[in-house]
Amino acid sequence: MSYQVEVPTADTIVVVSTDRKYKLHSAQLVQCSSRFAEMLQTAGPNLSREGLKQGTRYMLCLQDFDETSTRPIKPVFRRIPIDKDGKPTKKVTMMHEGDKAYRFRPSLFSDYDRLLRSIANQPIVLNDKSIETVLPDAMGLIEVAEYLGSIPMVAKVIENYLLARGQDFFKAISIDPIIWIDVAYRIESKVMFKEALIHLVGKYNLLLSTPPTAAILRRNPKARSMLDQLNVELRDLVESKHEIIKKQCQQIEVAISTHYPSGLQKSEVTGRADRDGIGRQEYGRDVFSWIGVALYRHWWGQTLANDGTHNNQFGGQDIYARLHKGGSAYLTRELTAGFNTHFPMSVKGKSVLANNLDIIKVGVSAIVAPLMVNESQLDIASSPIKWLTCTKVMGADYLWEPEPEPELEPELEPEVESYSGKGKRRAEEAFDDEDEEAEEADDEEDEET
Repeated sequence: MSYQVEVPTADTIVVVSTDRKYKLHSAQLVQCSSRFAEMLQTAGPNLSREGLKQGTRYMLCLQDFDETSTRPIKPVFRRIPIDKDGKPTKKVTMMHEGDKAYRFRPSLFSDYDRLLRSIANQPIVLNDKSIETVLPDAMGLIEVAEYLGSIPMVAKVIENYLLARGQDFFKAISIDPIIWIDVAYRIESKVMFKEALIHLVGKYNLLLSTPPTAAILRRNPKARSMLDQLNVELRDLVESKHEIIKKQCQQIEVAISTHYPSGLQKSEVTGRADRDGIGRQEYGRDVFSWIGVALYRHWWGQTLANDGTHNNQFGGQDIYARLHKGGSAYLTRELTAGFNTHFPMSVKGKSVLANNLDIIKVGVSAIVAPLMVNESQLDIASSPIKWLTCTKVMGADYLWEPEPEPELEPELEPEVESYSGKGKRRAEEAFDDEDEEAEEADDEEDEET
């Protein structure tokens, strides 16, 4: 009998097909595979002198039929009884690789070949010509490793092969994060898991609104969206991360809605309009700034009403990116021309209004900045995408091995500077503070006038 791999003094024959047989140490098989360890619990026969020459105490054979009914089944390993001469006690039915009647993938035999060679301390070789060729080899190897309980043996090898593709690999994850988070979860790769989770959360709205394919429905007839491919643990994690990003977006949208340029805010110290600069004349000088605020709020209100932010299919990335870029990225001078149709201005007035809008945009850009942080390893400058990648993946998110989060020192309460009179406060806080004291500064100004 010829072998694909024959380890000296080995005592176990592993048969994958008529063309692929391996002679390995039972101790190696027990150490590397929980399934083989279970099958080899019972000791082999006491070999005769003839049997010692053969050196075979165990035989494991991959078979694709039910022993009772002989109906086809998914291939499984079975232990074949060995006699004292090291020979099978019954006829061994082996699989033929050229049989076209098989209902499983043809690569099954080469997948087992890679795994069994690794048990014999030979390197695992995948087709790394491109990410498209690596993926089928990796998925096939993962499947047989899961069946044999040998994932720890192949996980790091698969991860290294994939990471070696660099940006091609990270781009592949961004295109189909559902497939890759499944791979990462199965081989317990934190690098891949983090990358896939970030893109899954970014594409959440799109995937939730995309109906399942026919193939998905065959596996899960109750599926209602592409997200229904995920197992319960992964789905719950993605949902929780999406809620975090959604709340962050909502807070930022509120901050934009209540944003005022710092130059518009005034301080009240004495309560006298003539001394604090809070009279009508002072506000009159800011009229173009206030027109800019009104125009910006008009545009932003329309954007919110049209669901152009966190509720759209890509979570609002397009509008957030333009808000962050500022300048001519949105609310251009051509767009504001419609405003001037109803509210005509001089050429200089239009220019002043445009400058005031630019000042507002600078402030808004800083507000939106946290959403523009790229937490993924994808180079979005060379591979632009349409969704947010600002999801922070914490140690506790790795479902198979949650990492304890480091304890953070409690933040100290900021010191508040005290004033003898009334202090300056943020303009947006005026909407939240209903305990306003009555002021008569305007009346005093009228009397003095």
